Amino acid sequence: MPHWNKESREMRILSVLMSNNPFSYIFGLGLLGMILGMELWFKSITENFQRPKQPKTAQDYVERGYKLMNQKIPLSKPDGSVQRQANCKNAQQSFQKAISLDSKIALGYQGQGISLICQKNFADGRKSLSQAKNLYLQQGKKQEAKNIDSILNYTKVYK
Repeated sequence: MPHWNKESREMRILSVLMSNNPFSYIFGLGLLGMILGMELWFKSITENFQRPKQPKTAQDYVERGYKLMNQKIPLSKPDGSVQRQANCKNAQQSFQKAISLDSKIALGYQGQGISLICQKNFADGRKSLSQAKNLYLQQGKKQEAKNIDSILNYTKVYK
């Protein structure tokens, strides 16, 4: 009911302004628009500060892992590589959860491999990437498998 009372009050104010003066009417419409605009603006701000939703599916965990891994590091951080490795470690946990939910999710193995390589664990990262490549080939996604080959060839030096 409070929402209805608010609208009713605004309509009464608007009707009083309309009956007295056309300039007041225009000012009243502008004021009403400003009030409604501020309400929508505050609503959008509070929605942005709400707690992020918890992932439920394997795909949600994969998306969360990539977001964590790709977080920007502020220039004020003296050693960005330490922060980058911490981000990759957090992302790896999301990828592991995704793989535990769906063992056939190639993108999860790919993300896990990249996050392990980011942490300088090249052997395990290459194993995970190889698993992703095999899954991509089973799914008929040849281009993704080629992309994994490129990463594997690049990291061959770091065996």
